[in-house]
Amino acid sequence: MINPTRNFVEVPDGYLYYEQHGQGPDVVLLNGGLADVRMWDSTVAWLSETSRVTTWDYRDNGLSSPSYAAYSEIDDLAAVLDAAGVERAVLIGSSDGARRALGFAHRYPDRVRRVCAVAGSFGEFPDASSVEAAARVVMRAHFTRLEEILAADGIPAAAAYDVGGWCPMVNDADRRLLIGLAIANSRVLTMPIHHGEELDPPIKTRFAELKPPLSVLVGGRDFQGTQLWARRLADEAPNTELEVLPGADHMPMFSAPGEFREFLTRSLSG
Repeated sequence: MINPTRNFVEVPDGYLYYEQHGQGPDVVLLNGGLADVRMWDSTVAWLSETSRVTTWDYRDNGLSSPSYAAYSEIDDLAAVLDAAGVERAVLIGSSDGARRALGFAHRYPDRVRRVCAVAGSFGEFPDASSVEAAARVVMRAHFTRLEEILAADGIPAAAAYDVGGWCPMVNDADRRLLIGLAIANSRVLTMPIHHGEELDPPIKTRFAELKPPLSVLVGGRDFQGTQLWARRLADEAPNTELEVLPGADHMPMFSAPGEFREFLTRSLSG
């Protein structure tokens, strides 16, 4: 693999770190919430053989600057694409990264060839069905317990609990990696206010307005709320394909790497 280029781009009140690997059609990876570009190392290793892959850290994550005031999530991604020379790309977003990718695709559809939404996280359901409401009760209980552990036992214990809940199917080595990433990015866990501003109204109420094609992936061992969000996205957004990996959890690049690679390969070729 060719050595990546590493750089920073200045944005209002901060800066963003990004890397580029390989050559070919542009693919941009968007991290899960308590992770950074290192979560994609195993994916970049094979994806950069056929694509130019851009990875980047959100504010408050990885090597990007902390935030102290409101900023636009969409403008930050646009700044990275402009600095990296990416005019149009496939966006692959994991968890919260899927929400960010879809928001960008809504505002700038001409810059997006396709969105691969992997285990997208969108929070509370608007006009929730009884099944969706019940799934959110389980999800809120997880977050309540997470806050209790954080207060009583600190960041490492909270990170281990959180990863255990989201990623029950990963192996021991990857579990330790994900816990380490959560600890390294714990500022996000402890911030009283998230400063990033998304699409307004939020993308979760505007799936039907999306123009680029979507490939949606979710694991059968993920929280039920995540699985229901994937189905809602597939039902409401036009030109969408949904794939469920029965043995995968919230991070299929770790819990089902072979099937995850097949999914991305099909999506990129499509």
